[in-house]
Amino acid sequence: MKFKTLLSLLLIFLFFLHLASCDKFEGEQTIPAYLRIDSIALKTMSPAQGSANSRITDAWVYIDEQLIGAFELPATIPILSQGSCRLKIKPGIRLDGMVQLRSYYPMYTDIERNITLTPDEITLVKGQEINGKQTLFTTYNEKVQFVWAENFEDSNLALDTVSQSETDFQLTTEVSETFEGQHSGKIILTKDKDMFESWSSESLSLPRNGYPVFLEMNYRCTNTFTVGIVAIGADDLIQSPILNLSPTDKWNKIYINLTPNVSSTTTGLKFQIFLGALLDENLEQGTIWIDNLKLVYLDKSSGK
Repeated sequence: MKFKTLLSLLLIFLFFLHLASCDKFEGEQTIPAYLRIDSIALKTMSPAQGSANSRITDAWVYIDEQLIGAFELPATIPILSQGSCRLKIKPGIRLDGMVQLRSYYPMYTDIERNITLTPDEITLVKGQEINGKQTLFTTYNEKVQFVWAENFEDSNLALDTVSQSETDFQLTTEVSETFEGQHSGKIILTKDKDMFESWSSESLSLPRNGYPVFLEMNYRCTNTFTVGIVAIGADDLIQSPILNLSPTDKWNKIYINLTPNVSSTTTGLKFQIFLGALLDENLEQGTIWIDNLKLVYLDKSSGK
């Protein structure tokens, strides 16, 4: 059976676990049972949680609280266990969109099931059948705080273009340019207007001490653009680029990890998100489409 183990594991955050390989078994059982997981998607529980679009690429699999491994979906996983077991799946993502940086996403809840494993047989974890696949659903953790969002559904944006910017956001009008809803945000760069920069309209309070902080976003672009944060202190501000996003001809969902930058800030009292771009050298015109900006953090101060 084909299966893919996790390529890499980032260890510097509190919510990461040590990688365990699923082909190292203990005990007398020699014939594995197989667990099949097709896909995982997000279900939102209120309008305040924003879009339900997600990009869950991996499943972190536990049997009776023991980590078996992390597997790219869809996955058929060999497990040297049998009989009644408690299955736990942590939905996994690509941090900053990078294949080599994968983790379970602490903002999503675990999926738990009681299952029965039989040696040399495949146990399919059933969910809702969508496009011929059994899709499991996760939700946002109840301790996730939704700090700031922009879905570009009207012209009253939660983003302000800076005075030096030579172009501004537009709202898409064509279905072919819109990710979901009525509109997406659109930025056009030309030789005459080749610089764009916008900051979130309000200053935001974010936790430090390693508390997970992420910016979720859907985007498509023909021009490189930058996402970062501004740390606002009592007497100064520090603007820190975090990630450059390269051109892609398809809409992409990305989870941008702000945790290290926020936690390492010593003078920042509050923060703002910024987006910026310069026209790429080889282009006469560059376009950036953005939707469903969502800034979230996990409030671990009150327990689990």
